[in-house]
Amino acid sequence: MPISSTLTARLGTGPAPAAARWSPYARPSVPEPQGGRGGAKASRTAMRLDPATARLLASAQKAALSGSSRRVKSAAPDAAPAAPARRSRGDEAARPEPDPKPEPEPEAGDNTPTLEKRRASGGGGFVFLRALAGHTEAISGFSVPRGSDKLYSGSVDGSVRVWDRNSGKCVDVIKMGGKVGCMITHGPWVFIGIPKSVEAWNTQTGMKLSLQGPSGLVCSMTVTGEMLFAGTGDGRIIAWKFPSKESNIEPVAILSGHQRAVISLSISATRLYSGSLDKTIRVWDLMTMQCLQTLSEHKAAVTSVLCWEDKLLSCSLDRTVKVWTLSESGNLQVRYTYAEEHGLRTLFGMHRVGKTPVLLCSLHNRNRIRLLDLPSFQEVGTLFSNKEVRTIELADGGPLFTGDCSGELKVWRWAPQDQEAAPAAQA
Repeated sequence: MPISSTLTARLGTGPAPAAARWSPYARPSVPEPQGGRGGAKASRTAMRLDPATARLLASAQKAALSGSSRRVKSAAPDAAPAAPARRSRGDEAARPEPDPKPEPEPEAGDNTPTLEKRRASGGGGFVFLRALAGHTEAISGFSVPRGSDKLYSGSVDGSVRVWDRNSGKCVDVIKMGGKVGCMITHGPWVFIGIPKSVEAWNTQTGMKLSLQGPSGLVCSMTVTGEMLFAGTGDGRIIAWKFPSKESNIEPVAILSGHQRAVISLSISATRLYSGSLDKTIRVWDLMTMQCLQTLSEHKAAVTSVLCWEDKLLSCSLDRTVKVWTLSESGNLQVRYTYAEEHGLRTLFGMHRVGKTPVLLCSLHNRNRIRLLDLPSFQEVGTLFSNKEVRTIELADGGPLFTGDCSGELKVWRWAPQDQEAAPAAQA
């Protein structure tokens, strides 16, 4: 069903720009390592900022490197993961219980920067570019479609905002008729999880699809070449065959087993991984749609799962990040546990140019993202926000986007150490 001419214009449809943009979700699956069925190896293009975007977004502020390390349990993994497979986000309705510990303010008379200065600073080689204001409640997802110069952001305030990536200006606000629980990208497609539906927009052709089946809010999503999966607030996972020529697509499978909301999904070549507020991770076979294994080692809500090469990473409100690897029997087992002093909300992994991989860990009910070097799990920096960060996304061309519970969207870039002090206009 084509979108109306008005909505088509609002979505920024039309021919792709001459300079092709890389999308972190447009990656082909790669066969798994021989002898295991766990994770699919994928690769991310090294981060480099589009010069035009850098000039127009704002002047960069010098990164503030934070070097304190967190305590860990057991030995670090032998080798660093190669690159992350795509993950999905949780929703506002399924938000875990708040952490009562207050955010400490700088003591009078010390040399610590003010809270506002720290919030605007970067760490670990990241440089803060600018904040994009407009949403009034938590940001629940980003979408950076392939071949588009637009950024889409969804929020619990019930709107999708469309931003021009060259100017940083909001060019449109689309009301969804209900809170946005999550949002992801697949090629030119934008997927928006709302109550009782997943809305799919093709930003190149103007096609709009409505995927029916969920009985409540869609909290998380992930997609393969032919299947779209959505985790819902009632603990089910709905699967559709995608794309389709039909305007209203019915589910081809419903995966049941979780007792509470499924707020994170991640996928490999042969398996689907689901994290839930019921404290478990379930491993599903993509061919049979059957549950192969239930992982119950976390002691609180599992808030994010991330498939990275042949490993699975998970975080929880129990204040740990766990690294899972395949045993000889083919089942996942905990290889390593990193202990954090706060609960964790979101995981995001990426490669830095000329550096080892870095894991971004958003802290629950805190205004910061911890940056951990892999495989050492040593802290290499901190990114600050107004409130807890729910969603993190990397765009083609290099910008990193973070969205927090206050509705603030921040834009960052990563630069080599000798370029951190340089203004963005000279990048």
